[in-house]
Amino acid sequence: MKKLSISEKLILVLSVYVVVELYISSIYQFSQSTFVLLERIDFGICIIFLIDFFYKLYKSESKKIFLKGHWIDFISSIPFIGVLRIGRFVRIIKIFRLIRSGKVFYEYINKNKSYSTLQTILILTGLLIILSSISVFTIENPVNPEFGSLLDSFWWSVVTLSTVGYGDVVPVTPEGKVFSVILIGMGIVLIGTLTGFLTDYFIDDEEMIDRLVRIEDKLDRLLEENRRKTT
Repeated sequence: MKKLSISEKLILVLSVYVVVELYISSIYQFSQSTFVLLERIDFGICIIFLIDFFYKLYKSESKKIFLKGHWIDFISSIPFIGVLRIGRFVRIIKIFRLIRSGKVFYEYINKNKSYSTLQTILILTGLLIILSSISVFTIENPVNPEFGSLLDSFWWSVVTLSTVGYGDVVPVTPEGKVFSVILIGMGIVLIGTLTGFLTDYFIDDEEMIDRLVRIEDKLDRLLEENRRKTT
């Protein structure tokens, strides 16, 4: 496993905090004093994310390529000030923050070579379900009664990611519909990858068994021939 630098560890910890804070704020109404404190913490975290973004931009060989792959990092690092305090802007930026956290988690898992392919796929699937549940709840809950709890969002995420699509819980906002399309695409990729891995695993297992059976047959024939010669 490649060791993380101090800055990478800090970004990972702050990304975990972002997810936990968004989860708790989705199900619990904070007092005004706590809300003000969380806003100040959020502002400080955004500054750290912005410093990290511009530092990496400065160090990158191609600024254009870096911006293409990391523009979400910039948007998700913008603090909630001025017009960005408006409900819809807040929800959109929160989603970008969850996506950013997902990217950080993915990079960490990708660097951790101790995980097998199957473990990596299962971990990524679990993370995607958790992040998508919080995301769609953040988007839909204020206007859509079908997403009345995180359990409803979790159910929707599992059904959508698996591409089953019962249609019993449906997003109504434009952001929610776009998010659904993205999640379906991710689900197709993940399920296809998992199916291919399991198919290869069982085929290889069957081939190994066939080889062992053939080896045993050869040993039996050799033993039988050896008995005949000795008698």
